[in-house]
Amino acid sequence: MTAIPGSRSPAVMDTPDAAVALLDTTSTALRDVLDLHRIDPEANFFSLGGNSLLAVRVAGRLSHALGQRIPATAVLNHPTARGLARHLAELVSEPASPASPAPSSAPADATGTDRFPLSAAQRRVWLLHEVDPERLDHLVTVSFEVTGELDPVVARTAWHRVAERHEALRTRFEPSAPGGEEPCQVVESEPLTEFTFLDTVRFPEAVRARIVDERVALLRRTPLSLRTGPLSRIALLRTAPSRYRLELIVHHIVCDGWSLALLWQDFLDAYRRVAAGEPGPGPSPHRFRDHVRWERRTESARWPAQADRVTRRFADRPEELPLPIAPAPVDEHDDGDDVSLPLPAGLGTALARAGAEGGHTRLTLALAALAVLLHRISGSEDLVIAVPMAGRVRPEDEGTVGLFVNTALARIRLAGARDVPTLVARARDEAAEVLDCQTYPFDQLVSRLGVPRDGTRMPLARVSLAVQDFAEAPLPDPDLGFTWVEHDPAERQSKLDLAFSLTSGGAAGQPTLTVTYRPSLFRRRTVDAWAEQYLIALENVTRAVTGGAS
Repeated sequence: MTAIPGSRSPAVMDTPDAAVALLDTTSTALRDVLDLHRIDPEANFFSLGGNSLLAVRVAGRLSHALGQRIPATAVLNHPTARGLARHLAELVSEPASPASPAPSSAPADATGTDRFPLSAAQRRVWLLHEVDPERLDHLVTVSFEVTGELDPVVARTAWHRVAERHEALRTRFEPSAPGGEEPCQVVESEPLTEFTFLDTVRFPEAVRARIVDERVALLRRTPLSLRTGPLSRIALLRTAPSRYRLELIVHHIVCDGWSLALLWQDFLDAYRRVAAGEPGPGPSPHRFRDHVRWERRTESARWPAQADRVTRRFADRPEELPLPIAPAPVDEHDDGDDVSLPLPAGLGTALARAGAEGGHTRLTLALAALAVLLHRISGSEDLVIAVPMAGRVRPEDEGTVGLFVNTALARIRLAGARDVPTLVARARDEAAEVLDCQTYPFDQLVSRLGVPRDGTRMPLARVSLAVQDFAEAPLPDPDLGFTWVEHDPAERQSKLDLAFSLTSGGAAGQPTLTVTYRPSLFRRRTVDAWAEQYLIALENVTRAVTGGAS
């Protein structure tokens, strides 16, 4: 039996009574995360819509309830409430009372601001920003086409209320002091954000589209200053009667993809309140400083053991992946583009079936398929793939706006893998590793392995894979008088040579593959072909594990 890092070893609860007692705990955690009123103790987590991210959330609730860290793999490998309870009875020590979140110790100064350290993920972004303050790949961009009547005055007030609610939208960053202190983040008492409105309907119709395009391009190509702020800007453009374009630019150091859904949900709530003359919403009870405090005081204690594990796995890593390139002169701040393809009809259902029948997560199958593609185009049998992970392992983190994302590494060796089940088994082991080590700071791994940094290029891996299972932007309530459709803007600067991203489709219900690439290295038609080949590989891998032909 493998011990959970950080767990207590004495007096395990390995009795039938313990399993019965834990059944209520596991059932409650599964009901809460899967949003169910009741759950059959034998119901399969995957059949109920479970995935890797939801497994992390279930594990977070179990960790809180039991007073010790429970890995997400416990949920994935024991996907029923009863089976999970039995496993935990063998694995955990006597439940401890969950600790209450500690209050922040960072007091406000006389100017109404307060300061606290950076998280490990923020420090990585800070260092890259110091190398190149003009870089654009740390600007998170969201674009909506709005239909209906969106009142710009109400929208401006609503957005400022969102900024008052979340510390992230009132934050700026100060550099290290000459004495060697770490950089810190400063939370201002007033919103540190920017909202602009432009009514293009007053211009001749023939030039409106050009004006909109120029304004949007300016928004997306203007860096945000970490030291002075603001670190977010929002622009509302009226493009025609009852038609608008809504653009949000926010710096990645204070926001990730999960955070966006929280911000838009609060914006819609604030818009409704402002329009109705109601106060609120008030300050969020979830503060990023509490995450930083927990990371430094508690989670970092797990990192030395994880460092040893990860170092052993990558000490003999292969040379840089030999991808076939076609170099072209491209400005480094324009070195990013992407192609998107919808997943073939039926593939989403097949992926869900693979989970329900075999316990295979989308991350496992996506890794296996990417290994097939990368072997085909590079000839390499030892593949290192960067995997962005949500990094939200506590229930308290789920409602917090901030940067939690961390990069983990998967390593898939193809030597001796003569069939799909063997390949999938190896990918599953790697998925378990990245889930368990998802908070171990990527920068610490880079330093531990002695890898030199090459400007703003990501070390150790040329290719990444993201499986995005978090919530998409919510849809406005019809009573608000408008609706919107989200558009994902193309990347203008890529962190990696190739970045594969699978999204679940959200409200639109259309799962999508997006491949971001460097135009300085690859031609668009080549990346188009690779995207199509990847989907074929994903179909074949999924079909093989669900009983079809490989």
